[in-house]
Amino acid sequence: MSDNNEVTLPKILILLVITVLCIFLLPTCSQEIENKKELNKTPNKVNVLWENRSLHSNQLADSIVSINPDKFVVNLEGPGSAYSPSTGPTYNDLVVFLQRMVDNGYTGKFVCRLETSKGDYESDWKGKGGLPSINEDSIPQDTWLVYVDYFNRIQDSLPFKLKFSEVMFEIENSWYCYDNTGKKICSEHIMFPLIRKAIKDSNVSLSTTSDWTIGWTYWEVDYYYAQMYDMCYIDTTSTILCGHNKYNPTIVSELINSLKQPMDKQKFMKGDSVYFIFTYSPIDTNKYGKIVSHSPMFGEMVGKDTSKQYVWTRKEFMEFNKMFKDTFPNQSNTGIWSYDDVYKNW
Repeated sequence: MSDNNEVTLPKILILLVITVLCIFLLPTCSQEIENKKELNKTPNKVNVLWENRSLHSNQLADSIVSINPDKFVVNLEGPGSAYSPSTGPTYNDLVVFLQRMVDNGYTGKFVCRLETSKGDYESDWKGKGGLPSINEDSIPQDTWLVYVDYFNRIQDSLPFKLKFSEVMFEIENSWYCYDNTGKKICSEHIMFPLIRKAIKDSNVSLSTTSDWTIGWTYWEVDYYYAQMYDMCYIDTTSTILCGHNKYNPTIVSELINSLKQPMDKQKFMKGDSVYFIFTYSPIDTNKYGKIVSHSPMFGEMVGKDTSKQYVWTRKEFMEFNKMFKDTFPNQSNTGIWSYDDVYKNW
């Protein structure tokens, strides 16, 4: 009996230790495993591709399909725009472009972004193609009716599988939000419900885009596209958020760290209703010839000087995209503006 007890006691103690460890450690281990599983559920993908110019070529369509984002934002010019490779297709060209994407396996949604800038209203929209002729000088706040009228016309004509699921109105530099003196005249929380009511297709969502700091939650829209560029004014001494954005082995983590403060201030911008849009647009010059940087940029090109071309490859951008999603898990919908400049380098 004594020998049996001596053998059994250590076994009992071992069992007790294992039991205690299971009780206290397994929940932690299980949670850690679940966290890793949850992290792996978020694919490293770009959720939105958005064209700058209406460059609807077969090559562009095929490139979009190869990435297959959740949404592709189509830039829609007015019926008065002169046809060229960069100012928009005819209706038939638009159908061919969208149909090619669907036929080749695109499973995302189509978003219509109307070209509502002031400079295009008189020549491309006002009274063109049978659209209303609303005077931008006397009643600029009503010019949105012209764009809704055209959208309804296009949406009615498109085949079912090619219809837009969403229409986007940009408020910056538009007559319906700013008069000819630059004074803001719109109240977004009043205007957007009127726009929604005027859209004939009740299945169409309404969205807008603007600066990344604006409190869009009061505007009565379904989606908001935060433009994650022109961020230099956060800290004009920053060498990361200001100036050139050339890829190097440390730049991704430096960019993410620089974004933590502004992203923390935008905690209301979270969830599936918000998309954070980064730019691949080349550097612009203003009317004085001065270079205007919209940092951080991922497709910088200044003329033909190859020493000043800092275009990120697909692999490099996806490295940034992955770290952004992992660092800001509640703000992880990402997108690229000016994809018509991207696909040639990807």
